[in-house]
Amino acid sequence: MKPGPTPEGPAGAGSPRINEVGIHTDAVAELIERARATVPFYAEHLAGTGATELSELPTFNKADLSGHGRFPLLAVPLAECYRVSATSGTTGPPLFFGYDEADWADVHEQYAHIGRTMELRDDDTLLNMLGGGLWVGSPSLEAFAHANDLGLVSPGPTGPDQLFDWLGDMPVTLLAATPSYMRLLVEKAEAEGIDLAAGPLRMGLLGGEGATPALRRRVVDAMGPDFVWQELYGSTETGGPVLGWGPPSDPLAGHLLINTWAFVVEILHTDRDEPVAPGEVGEITITAPYRRACPLIRYRTRDLARTVDTVDPSGFPRISSLVGRIDDALKVRGALVYPSVVEEIAVEHLEPGAEWRIHLTRDVGGLDVMRIEVEHRDADFIEELGRIIHHRIKVRPRMEMVEPGSLERFAGKAKRVKDDRPRD
Repeated sequence: MKPGPTPEGPAGAGSPRINEVGIHTDAVAELIERARATVPFYAEHLAGTGATELSELPTFNKADLSGHGRFPLLAVPLAECYRVSATSGTTGPPLFFGYDEADWADVHEQYAHIGRTMELRDDDTLLNMLGGGLWVGSPSLEAFAHANDLGLVSPGPTGPDQLFDWLGDMPVTLLAATPSYMRLLVEKAEAEGIDLAAGPLRMGLLGGEGATPALRRRVVDAMGPDFVWQELYGSTETGGPVLGWGPPSDPLAGHLLINTWAFVVEILHTDRDEPVAPGEVGEITITAPYRRACPLIRYRTRDLARTVDTVDPSGFPRISSLVGRIDDALKVRGALVYPSVVEEIAVEHLEPGAEWRIHLTRDVGGLDVMRIEVEHRDADFIEELGRIIHHRIKVRPRMEMVEPGSLERFAGKAKRVKDDRPRD
């Protein structure tokens, strides 16, 4: 049984801070013993140490699971899995993760605690636009709705025109979608003269990818002053976005509350298994003490965030919103370039709805070339934008102006980077 707060206390009462095991000490010791005995990967990965202290064990990431099959962490027979999901495969072959019935019940329980921190209402109904199938997004948000006694309409990915029609007479108040979908929705509404602020939506449960502060402000401005951008954070490995969420009291603060009531969360140096100093950027690393079907022990997510020395009034610790992913970092002429930085500049300076792309190639002399395509009609502006980007990322891009509306729009996760450099 997972330790946790009483119904009368704050939702996160007793939750450990970042880099602490705390109330999970006994569960972690049992997890390590069970994983060694039931999962071949862990038997091999932990073979060089008899340690039972979490901080003494080696970390691992998705790449380390190569060669251990489609279900590299499965500790129970597949027939005992209540649900199976898979990673997206954007950074390698998709990996499958199972959850037994108790695991999925834990996801419900976690969402009930998370929901207690939000201003949910008895008459709220969630319109779930996230994809299902092997993707964990849709079923996990359905679990959120059920755990918090919300109404639920779950059509999956749906175009803006259909949504506009539904909002005319369907009293849905919450929308689960990606930030890219919200950007597309706002752009389409502005083009067609539709006032989204006049509709019934009052909160977006938004995740699956990062979002710049400028994009968040733009969406909130379009949806109306009372609309709440409620960020959610998680992954297939965690059972969906149960790992973190924006502080409901200040959703645009650029912070995440972290669910240390159910996970041990560390923020570690990217090159060694040690915590970063307060205020520094490190890699989010998770242990799931109560996971049965697919145990997680010091799993590096590849997500980067900054430590924040703050505990929310709800009792949960805070970290910064994601500042990028290790997988997303582009090494260009010896410098690391994060597309999220380019996106933040683009959203801040471009016309509403304008798109952009990064295209990496290599010239005949073997030097990296970074082209940035931007939708605009003012060549002088594009030149100035190039200087701003150069100042921020320390790499001089070749700016190319393209006709507004000519670049592809995305309803799901955006794909704005193309790397055509030869693999060394």
